[in-house]
Parts: sequence; structure tokens; C-alpha cells
Amino acid sequence: MMRQPLALAGVGVVGIGIGFLLSGGLGGSGEAPGADFPMAIQQAWFPPVSDYDTGGGPLDDERFDGLMSALDEALTAKETLADFEREADIHLWSLTRRLAVPEVSQAQLERIQSYLDDLVARHPEHSEMIEYRRTFLPSYATSRPSVPGLTFDLQLFGDADSYPNRGEPFTDGQVDRLLGTLDAIINLPEIAADFEEEAASTFWRFGGRLQRGQVSEDQGARISAYFDRLTEEHPGAADFLARQRFLVENLTPGMVAPNIVGTDTEGVEFALEDYRGKVVALIFSGQWCGPCRGEYPYQRAMLDIFDEDEVALLGVNSDARLETIQQAKEDEGLDYRTWWDGHSQPDAETVAAEGPIATEWGVRGWPTIYVIDDKGVIRFVNKRGGALIDAVDQLLSDQRMREYQERTGTTVSPNRPVRALIVPAQPAQPVSEEGKQDGNGNRPD
Repeated sequence: MMRQPLALAGVGVVGIGIGFLLSGGLGGSGEAPGADFPMAIQQAWFPPVSDYDTGGGPLDDERFDGLMSALDEALTAKETLADFEREADIHLWSLTRRLAVPEVSQAQLERIQSYLDDLVARHPEHSEMIEYRRTFLPSYATSRPSVPGLTFDLQLFGDADSYPNRGEPFTDGQVDRLLGTLDAIINLPEIAADFEEEAASTFWRFGGRLQRGQVSEDQGARISAYFDRLTEEHPGAADFLARQRFLVENLTPGMVAPNIVGTDTEGVEFALEDYRGKVVALIFSGQWCGPCRGEYPYQRAMLDIFDEDEVALLGVNSDARLETIQQAKEDEGLDYRTWWDGHSQPDAETVAAEGPIATEWGVRGWPTIYVIDDKGVIRFVNKRGGALIDAVDQLLSDQRMREYQERTGTTVSPNRPVRALIVPAQPAQPVSEEGKQDGNGNRPD
């Protein structure tokens, strides 16, 4: 019962997601990656997503009846009843995403609502989850251009706290676990049936997890070897995999940031490399994006805090109209240079999130923020609010200390406060009794 799901091109993630967190991956129990995935994704429960590609036309009753029958069978299966909250949540998402493209009639929508009413009556202890799923029906039961993937917001890579989160190095075991989990996900039935389209959000999640820490050279080689193997197994998806590989190998901490060349909101060309020597906060944003607007107060604070420092805020804007970002920068006091990336989508009305810069950098979530040091090396990804200010301040401190060390020939012990300097050994000099000092540089009383 294999299927060929629809493309998820054009489906954007805007900083907030569907919201269910799964405990997949190894989970700390030592089991094989994917062993703890919900049965709702390990088996094919529903008709193929492609069956519901009506091109925006009406959903006929035969296909609708098949969808509802599959839903009822899935929700009453012993595998679902064994962990209803977890399994049913995904089954209801599988229903909802199949309603994204076709035009759902009012009668069909009422039938779904009636079914959910009955489901709440049968499982009152899970009413909160069911009602939450119900809230998505009005927006998805309209004709959309494409369908979100199965793992659109399934966080299958395990607890984020079990991986680096502040730029610290990955262990070999953590990298192996990530690769094993990635492999398990892309071999799930619905994803394997349409690898290139359905796997996109999974690779994005994988890359996002890698962006939270530092990958060693050997670990990077293992990741590259895995992509080599995938390309051999999926020759028809070579271009797709090359794009995913570029993101993993070029946009993670420790890598030199790819250059950006484009025009700003005043029509003047400039490049990211023009800002070498400065700490750069590179902000992919848009006025259409609520979480992006939520960052504005922190950006204004940064412009003030770092006014006299070698710091630059640079934006990549995804609004469809140039006037939108120009007015927003004036109204919000965002006096920093910004590439307008929306020029490549002249038919877009509000959102132009697939511009050349955002596409090259693989941006799927908005905002996306990179913190780049004075050498052009990516140091942090997706720090927001006060954490972004702290990250920039940390790089400034590192830069100042490095410059001090180069100027004076001193080094700093990594386990001691910044002020505790290790000075290179000097020839012994006779010291008078009055001039003696203790080990901390203090004269004895």
C-alpha cells in the first residue's frame, strides 16, 4: 500500500509549528534509531496523498469516504489505543494534510466535525488534543497549492537537551545517533514513496540540529560519506541531495559563511564579505512574519548597545513589496542594511520567501539568524532575543582578547577568568624584599 505524496513546495514554516513533540530517535535507551517512532508513521494507514491532488477542484464523495474510513480504522486499531494521545494526534494530522489541496464541501466538513465530536465522547481524557487538531480544519479545508509533508513538524530527532545547544562540540555518539535517526525517518513508508518531496522537512530538521553545535573534521567526513551513499541510492534525487549537503557542510558553526551579493533596499549592491572584520548578525526576516517582528525590539537594542563596536546587523528581507520593508525599517527604527530578496517573485502578494538568497541558504523557518565572527566564520545559529545579544557580545569579547594576546604575546587559560593572564616566561630578575609579590600579583602586607 505504497503511496506517492504530493510536493510540499511553497509550504513555509513561520517560527511556530504544529506542536507535537515525539520521543523518537534513540531516546537514551540504546535501541536502534526509529525503534520508538509512533506506529502512526511506521505503517501506511491512509490512501496515498496523491489521491487528493484535485488541483484545487472538489473532493468527490468516493475519495472522501475512503479517507474517513481509513481514519476510523487507524483510530480504532490496537496500536493506536495502546498510546492514544501520541498515535491519534498523528492520525488526525494525516487526515488534515490530505485536505490541503482539494476543495472540501461544507457537508464534508460537517461530517468531519461530527466525527470529532464522537471521538471526544469516546476519549474524553484526550479531548484537549482532539480539540487542538480541530482548530486546523478551517484553514486546511480550503484549496492550497501544496501539501505539508508527513514530518512537517514532527520532531523525531529526540530531546534537544540530549544534543549540543550552545555551540559546544558534538560527541561521536551524538552524530551517529543523528545520522541513524535521519536514515530511519527517510525510510518511513510515506517518505520513501516520494523521497525528494517528503524528505525536505526532515533534512531541514537534521541540519537545524547540527547548527546547534560544533562538528569535528572526522564527524563531518562521516556525514559527507552518508550523503555519498544516499546519492548512490537515490540517483534521481542527486540535485536535491546536493542542496541538502550544501546546507550541512557550509551553514553549520565553524564553517566560513558563503558570500552574499545583492542589492539593498535603496538599490545599491553590496556583499557580506564587505563586513569582514566585524561581528555580523545576519537576520532572515519579513514584515509578514509575526515572530520576525517580535525580534525588532532586540534589534533596536543591539543598534544602541553596539553602536561604537565593530558589529553589523544585516538583513535578508522576504516581503513581496519593496515598499513594505522600507516603511517597516522607518517605522520600527531598524537602521541597518538589508538585502531585498523578494524581487525574484513579482507575482507574490505578501510573502516572497523563496528568493535567491533564502533559497541558497536553505531558509525554511522565519526568522533565521546567523552570528558570524570577524573572520567570516559562522559561530551561532538561531539565537534570538537576549541570547542573540549575548552571542554577539561573546564574540566581541573573544575578538578583543585575541587582539590583546596578539599584541602582547600573552595567552588566556580557558579555565580561568579573562583577567587571569598567563604571561610568557621572562628571565629572572633580582627583586628587593620590598618588591616581592605573591602568586596573584599582590604585594604581601
